[in-house]
Amino acid sequence: MIYDPADNMFYVNFEGLQVLSMKDIEDIRVQAEAILGPLGRKVNAIVNYDNFFILPDLADAYVDMVKALVSRFYENVTRYTTSAFLRMKIGEGLKVRGVAPYIHESREEARKGLTGRR
Repeated sequence: MIYDPADNMFYVNFEGLQVLSMKDIEDIRVQAEAILGPLGRKVNAIVNYDNFFILPDLADAYVDMVKALVSRFYENVTRYTTSAFLRMKIGEGLKVRGVAPYIHESREEARKGLTGRR
C-alpha cells in the first residue's frame, strides 16, 4: 500500500495475496488506517486484485472491512483483476453492501475509470 500525495492516490497491490484468516483481514485494515488516517482527507484509490485469493468463508468479513474503509477514506475507488471469476465475486459482494463495484480487467482501464469519475 502506497499513498502518492502528488495526485492524492492510494495504490493497493494485492497481487498474489492470500487471505486465509481473520487476522489477515485485520492486518489489511490496520495498515490502510495507518496510512490514510493521518491524512485528514479522502483519497482516490486503485486496487490490484490479480491472483488474489480469499477463503470463501472469509469473503463476507473481507467485503465488510472494505466497505468500512471505502466510506471512511475513499473519495473514489476502482479495482482491477484479469480474473473474470474474481471480478464477479468481489463485484457481487460490494454491490450487495451498497458499494459501487468498479472492477476492471486491467490497470489502464481502472485508471481511466477512476479519472472519469473525478
